[in-house]
Amino acid sequence: MKRLTYMAILSLSVSFLFSDYTGVKEKGDAFSFQKKRKGVIKSTQNKDLKAELMELEQAFKSDYDEIKSHYKEKIFALKKMQKSEVQSLKENYNNRRKAIYEKYGVKPPKKNEGNTMENTEVFKPTKKGSNQSPIKKSVK
Repeated sequence: MKRLTYMAILSLSVSFLFSDYTGVKEKGDAFSFQKKRKGVIKSTQNKDLKAELMELEQAFKSDYDEIKSHYKEKIFALKKMQKSEVQSLKENYNNRRKAIYEKYGVKPPKKNEGNTMENTEVFKPTKKGSNQSPIKKSVK
């Protein structure tokens, strides 16, 4: 038993020694090539090169932002179109359903008939981190 304990402690300590705890990268710039590197181009070496590279970076950033804004506009329009199509589909379904019930002379069932959840307790979380259980509690 002692050998097992010593082996476990030894293996844990060796694994901690060889672990790469510095391997976690911080979330920073959106692109790796946009990171500011010191010493790559000194201001005294080649001012024309530095100015042209900065101009290129600014052009890239503006194009990137423009693409993102156009994408958001297109997605918004598509979502709106999808919502209207679903609404028209629902209306069409309801109209056809009513017509079928009228065809056979039957009244459609009401929504609250037999499938309500008024008397059941449903778990409703109030805050993150609350220690409540999602299991239904029996009513006494």
